[in-house]
Amino acid sequence: MPGTKLTGLRFNRLSLSLVAALFLSHAGVAAESGPGIHTLEWSGVAADSTPDHVSTEAGQDDVWQRIRSGFRIDDAAYPNPLVSVHESWFAARPERVNRLAERARPYLYHIVEEVQRRDMPMEIALLPMIESAFVPTALSRSAASGIWQFIPSTGSHYGLRQDTWYDGRRDFAAATNAALDYLGKLYLDFGDWQLALAAYNCGEGCIARAIQKNVQQGLPTDYASLSLPNETRQYVPKLLAIRNLIRDPAQYGIAINALPNQPYFNQVTVHASMDLHSAARLANMSSDEFLALNAAFPRKLIRSDTPVNLLVPVDKADAFQRNLETGDWDSWQPYTAQKGERPEAIAKRFGINVERLLEYNPISLKRGKLVRAQTILVPVDRRGGGASDAHASGATRHVVQRGDTLIGIARRYGLTLGQLTMANPGFDRRIQAGQTIRLTSNEPAKRDIQPASLKDGVGKPAGQAHYAVQRGDTLSGIAQRFEVSLADIKAWNPVLERRGTIRTGQTVIVNQP
Repeated sequence: MPGTKLTGLRFNRLSLSLVAALFLSHAGVAAESGPGIHTLEWSGVAADSTPDHVSTEAGQDDVWQRIRSGFRIDDAAYPNPLVSVHESWFAARPERVNRLAERARPYLYHIVEEVQRRDMPMEIALLPMIESAFVPTALSRSAASGIWQFIPSTGSHYGLRQDTWYDGRRDFAAATNAALDYLGKLYLDFGDWQLALAAYNCGEGCIARAIQKNVQQGLPTDYASLSLPNETRQYVPKLLAIRNLIRDPAQYGIAINALPNQPYFNQVTVHASMDLHSAARLANMSSDEFLALNAAFPRKLIRSDTPVNLLVPVDKADAFQRNLETGDWDSWQPYTAQKGERPEAIAKRFGINVERLLEYNPISLKRGKLVRAQTILVPVDRRGGGASDAHASGATRHVVQRGDTLIGIARRYGLTLGQLTMANPGFDRRIQAGQTIRLTSNEPAKRDIQPASLKDGVGKPAGQAHYAVQRGDTLSGIAQRFEVSLADIKAWNPVLERRGTIRTGQTVIVNQP
């Protein structure tokens, strides 16, 4: 319960036997625990902490040093030979350890703050290294998801909502609180951090049964002495091995870069529906960077009737907030698509490419047409459905996001393709995520990147026009680029209907008079 004080708590064999009997009588699984969920906090020295534990000093300026100062799980009393096995394995792969350490950087300060606030051992801050390798979208064969790898039932039990639009198991801040609540509860159950960690891996019932079996046979009931599934037998030693490498990386020939002892991100509250690619653009970040902090939206759309908290790097939070207030982003609204409509026509109507439309909408198709009427989401400019105006918004540059097209960018800012290409004379027809495109220019165009037969970049070619396929092109992308339907492209190029693929250098008819 909240505020419970645990000082020098130790469980003997009899008490562990009682714990095991209690769990077995209640089916011993997380999802079947009582309904009350509390944030667990306590003070005092943990049962298995080292007596010379050094508390974290406020003046430390390296998060890694804070972690090292907070290591408290004492495995000396019950040595486990598997720890040295995993130490050797990681030490032989220093690049893997460095990759884990680098991937952890955006998240560690927040985890360390929460672990320290609850007075837990700092080994727990490293737990995502063996759970998910700090991959926010990690999904296991048992459907465990997120950095802390919650299965659906346990996630729901600890308040992590899961629906079509949102998966709280992948919400870093929410899942961190839930994971620490769960681990705190397990420690209260078993009185030993190694047993608590093992139960986090295989469940309370698994550990309770193993304890009861050893009690009945007169055997020790510490973690290393229990008969456990192989994954759980390796689980705690793997964490302790990582702990040992982090504690003294030089001993293993590993160098870990210092991590500033300061927040990496701020939480920004959003009261709107938007796609995460637009949100990344507002934060001046790549989509991949933004999604790493905000992985809780499986369809990459923020769609909620209640305010949503997004994580934005501290140095970008103010700009994100300002850009939010200018309204220069798409809001996604419902649209009733009719049976027989083509995704290409819908995408063209709303100024996006087909890939982006399908990314956010699971559409059932037969021969390229909707098999039934269904409500999908489409982007609508927040300021009344008209395109954004580059001059009115003050925007001068656009960072290309995945799914962007030149036509879509031009429409978003109220420009023609001719104006856009005049501002970017060095570009060819292909754009890539991460490229920066100028929206205005006072310089005369040095090179027009559109086909010569296009007038002002918005009309179709007057006569039959051909296009040489470039690397990375798709038929739907070519159709979008030349503002024709995919069906027309296939009709004008019968060979495509037969082969179904295109290759670099192939000539495709993109207009037929």
